[in-house]
Amino acid sequence: MPDNDFLARSRDAGTEAVQKGQDALEQLLNQLGRTSEQMNKASQDQARQAQELVQELLERGQAASEKLLENLERELRAQIALVRKDMAQIEKRLTAVGRTVQSMPSKATGSAAKKAPATTPAAAEKAPAKKKAAAKKAPAKKKAPAKKKAAAKKAPAKKKAPAKKAAG
Repeated sequence: MPDNDFLARSRDAGTEAVQKGQDALEQLLNQLGRTSEQMNKASQDQARQAQELVQELLERGQAASEKLLENLERELRAQIALVRKDMAQIEKRLTAVGRTVQSMPSKATGSAAKKAPATTPAAAEKAPAKKKAAAKKAPAKKKAPAKKKAAAKKAPAKKKAPAKKAAG
């Protein structure tokens, strides 16, 4: 029976060892389950916090973009107002220059203006006579340079040039 006793004790020890192993495994599985639940909750909390952070960043970004747009619009309006003011000043200056230019007598207008105001009929008659004389003189002046050019071109024929002047 000592062998039976040894077998019974061995069997009881094996059963006890198996039972302890099972208990340890159950405890380990329970701990893993609790740890898994804790990690799941923690990951859910982190995911929620990350989502809140992303939402907050999006809101800040949108607010910053709106503020930037408002500042840009205000600055653009100020710049446009300055440009309009400058354009108005330039327009005033150009208008003043235009008036000055219009009030200034031109060379052609000045000479005609001096001859035009005739107070007596005799002076009025003299003015057309002067115009006729000026008209007669102007073509003569135009012909004279042409003869000089012809004379300059015909340098060897100097003898013929005086004969043409005498004939003309």
